[in-house]
Amino acid sequence: MKNTRLQSRQDCEDFVRGLCFMGAGGGGRPKLGLKLLLDQLESGREIEWVDVDSLDGETWTASVAGMGGRAGPAGTKEELATLGCTAEKHDALGRMVSAVRALQDSAGVTVGAIVPIEIGASNVPAPAAAASELGVPLVDGDYAGGRAIPEVPQVIPEVKGVPVCPMSFVTRWGDVIILRDTVSTAMADRIGRQIIVAVRGGVGVSCYLLQAKRAKGLMAQGTLTTALRVGRAIRQAREKGSDPIAAAIGETKGSLLFVGKVARSEIADEESLAFGLGSHELTGLSDFAGRSFKIWYKNEYHVTWLDAKPFVTSPDALIMVRLTDGEPATSYDFSLGDEVAVVGRKAHEAYLTERGIHLLGPRHFGFDFDYVPLGERLKQFGF
Repeated sequence: MKNTRLQSRQDCEDFVRGLCFMGAGGGGRPKLGLKLLLDQLESGREIEWVDVDSLDGETWTASVAGMGGRAGPAGTKEELATLGCTAEKHDALGRMVSAVRALQDSAGVTVGAIVPIEIGASNVPAPAAAASELGVPLVDGDYAGGRAIPEVPQVIPEVKGVPVCPMSFVTRWGDVIILRDTVSTAMADRIGRQIIVAVRGGVGVSCYLLQAKRAKGLMAQGTLTTALRVGRAIRQAREKGSDPIAAAIGETKGSLLFVGKVARSEIADEESLAFGLGSHELTGLSDFAGRSFKIWYKNEYHVTWLDAKPFVTSPDALIMVRLTDGEPATSYDFSLGDEVAVVGRKAHEAYLTERGIHLLGPRHFGFDFDYVPLGERLKQFGF
């Protein structure tokens, strides 16, 4: 398969828009992702991705990402000074690049390609920029089934029993932590969240150090190319005066779940540095007039209710976009009065297994009802 390259600002904008759509409400803010890509273009570096089959099977690959949720208490200057934290050593990109280098140095191998751990508006541009800085290719695929996920143990390698360690963490202050082994991926994720709280900010994390021949069977392939197509389709529909939401649905084989106005939003702050938690309640518009809808998120959207009854849930992907132009945004970037559409997209096959549903279904998030596949749920509600 031919390599795909971003060559202009418009390419980058289309790509980030599509990534945000596919990110299911999570995956980081578009503004940051666009800046990361444009910075690379302006520096003369190429932004491209390759098919995993183009790599030698012995090539070592790794994932890299930023870990952290909505911003929380950053600590006072005096508090940080007592910890020796007086000057930041790494920005967001720098700590990811350093995390890859720390991981490969600890394992005694050389990383030859980067695999995005998930899809998202900044959580793909970040590894793309890191790959560019490291001088290695980015792989056209991800480990979260073409969406974003809130917890490391929800990736496809975990579904298939592949360990996350060794794992590296690098903080903005320059701390480097190597987790050589762990009792579970859930514990590794918990350790990472505790590091975030301890250092008062996000960290760079690198993991899933795998040779290409093994990584291939653990990823959703072609998802970066799909994101570019989605973002481009939304823009082109606008330019033609056609429906951008229908265009996005067509590209992703999704389904329209609801159209409405945000009537209420709730944000929970108890895990603000680790996760963004909250919900939006919508009142119906157009064909959905007189109906109600609620959507709950933990970074990404995971559970919905239609007329107070459980509706579509993870592991199927849920996306909320502006009604006027189909522009997607993260879960915590919508506010009262916004008119929106909600789209559902079928989960990757790995998440339709018993293990996949256990890791990403509604019961995992504490809700007392079972996952029902998107198609079946729509039939139950007469769609």
